[in-house]
Amino acid sequence: MRKKKKYLIVALFMFIGVVSYSQVNFKWDVIIDSLADNKDDLYSKTKLFISENWNSAQDVIQNDDKDAGVILIKGTLQKERNYATMTSWKQFWTFSYTIKFFMKDTKCRIVIESVNCQSARDDDYNKRPIMPIADFYPSSKGKTITGLTKEKYFELMRSLKSDLQSIVDSYSIYVKNPIVENNEW
Repeated sequence: MRKKKKYLIVALFMFIGVVSYSQVNFKWDVIIDSLADNKDDLYSKTKLFISENWNSAQDVIQNDDKDAGVILIKGTLQKERNYATMTSWKQFWTFSYTIKFFMKDTKCRIVIESVNCQSARDDDYNKRPIMPIADFYPSSKGKTITGLTKEKYFELMRSLKSDLQSIVDSYSIYVKNPIVENNEW
C-alpha cells in the first residue's frame, strides 16, 4: 500500500511539474529540485540515465565535466509515417537535438534545445523537404516547404514534442529514485 501511495505522489508531482514547466517553441528548460542527492550522485545517475536511454553513450556525449556538473549530449530521433492511409509508401525524417544536463547539490537541470530536421526522404531514398521545426505552419507555400499538409505537419510536430517531453519526464523520475544496488548476485 505504501509503495502505491509513493508512486501516486510521484506521478502527481510529475504531472504538476510537466504542466508548470513544459516546453516553449521546441525548447525545454526544467529544474528538478528538492532532491536528496549531492552533485556527485546526481552526476552518476545522469550518466546511468544516458547509458540506459541512448544506444551508445560514447557517441552522443559531446562534453562531460564532472567537476562543473555538466554533461552535453547530441542525439537524433527518427520519425516515419505512411504517405497516405491506404498505401505502404512511407516518409522518413531524422531530427537532431541537444540536451544539457546540469547538476548541483540537491538539484539538477535539463535543457533540450537546437531541435532541427536533419534529413527527410521517402521509401525510394528520394530527398524530401527539410522542414522547419515550429509551433506554426508556414503561411505561404506550407506544403512546398514542409512536404506535408497542415494537419500532417502538426501531427508530426506533436509526436516529436511528445518524444522530447518523454526524455524530460523519464529523467525527472530517474533522478528522484534511488539507485538500487543489489549486492546479492
